[in-house]
Amino acid sequence: MQLTSFKISRYILFILVIVLCTGIIIWTLKSEKQTQHVNSNADNVIRITNSDPCVKKVISTIYQLWAYTPDKVPQNYIKMVENYVNEKISIRTTGDCDGIPFTCKAGQLRKDCDPCALSSARQFAMEQQIVDTITDQCR
Repeated sequence: MQLTSFKISRYILFILVIVLCTGIIIWTLKSEKQTQHVNSNADNVIRITNSDPCVKKVISTIYQLWAYTPDKVPQNYIKMVENYVNEKISIRTTGDCDGIPFTCKAGQLRKDCDPCALSSARQFAMEQQIVDTITDQCR
């Protein structure tokens, strides 16, 4: 068997294709895992749209707490907001905030590039507090 440059280039090409396909599969699996994590938060939001009187009361109470007496919001939810707002962006992210496009570069703090960072963080923390309170008081 004679080894020619054509055969060597075919082997190299074959190895590159295998490496590329493996990389795509790994990337797909990682992004699927992240998508599942994001969707698990959506399940919490679905639970709080119940028409149960206890749930309605909890929702109303928490929204009033955040709107009128934010100093009485439990510290762990305030910390949740601070952590989100001060999070370092790990990958370049683009988005739209109330019609204003924005781009966050890797390494930037979310609050420095995302104009909706604070309102998004507050909304997430309120929803989490609602879910936690419903779990404690209504079940």
